[in-house]
Amino acid sequence: MWDRQARLLGDRGQETLARLRVAIVGLGGVGSIVVEELAQLGVGELVLIDNETVDATNLPRLLGAERSDIDKPKTDLAARSATRANPQIRLTTVPRRVESPEALRELVVCDWIFLTADSHSARHWVNAVVHEFLIPATQVGVKIPVSPDGGIGRIHTATRLITPGVGCMWCNGLIDPTELAIEMHPEAEREQARYVPGVPAPSVMPLNTLAVGEAVTHFLLASASLHESDDDLGSVIHLPRTRERHLQDPRQSARCRWCTPTGNLGRGAGGELAARKAATTRS
Repeated sequence: MWDRQARLLGDRGQETLARLRVAIVGLGGVGSIVVEELAQLGVGELVLIDNETVDATNLPRLLGAERSDIDKPKTDLAARSATRANPQIRLTTVPRRVESPEALRELVVCDWIFLTADSHSARHWVNAVVHEFLIPATQVGVKIPVSPDGGIGRIHTATRLITPGVGCMWCNGLIDPTELAIEMHPEAEREQARYVPGVPAPSVMPLNTLAVGEAVTHFLLASASLHESDDDLGSVIHLPRTRERHLQDPRQSARCRWCTPTGNLGRGAGGELAARKAATTRS
């Protein structure tokens, strides 16, 4: 079954994929594509985390979605897609927010995390897991700015590596403390706390696919030790309207609370996240 892939990865590379436990946080338009590609590659186990259900506007963007899936948990749809792609795959579904104890206990025993949820709370908690438990992650996102008059701004896709001990999401200004504080409240209170009501962001599958292709390709090459340089930890920003591609090196604050040895880096069960939420340590 894996003959064509093994010609690139080698037998050991393919076996490595089969032994990996990978989490996907957020199973929307981007996350559903990540699930499909990882399952098709032969990743051994997926942890699927999302607390939302499918609505009608999701159908054009969720791989394999049908009208009968409306109101079903996104974790159920993702699990079905993964099993269709690879009947031997092992699955753990967590229909909860990422900061729930159930989700965090699963994250801290993964080998890699894909962050495809676009909330500041998801960024914060995944960032904490990466640095406390030394688990690499990839953030995958698409931004389509649209003005009130319908004008389209600077579309970009981002594939950001979150590497333990190397400039975290707080250091790079990717987490807004005000939005994080709002998102940690119940849904009704979150809407009341915002001066401007939330508006659904534009989303189309081809742009999602562009970002996911970059992210999963990097994961694949890293898993099989096929990168030409182990020092390339930059993020990739695509600007589809001008067909530009830029690399961004991570910045790091010397006093960061999360990604430095004086903070929570590598503290595992003794770290701030573990003390608050997670009861399971990485074996």
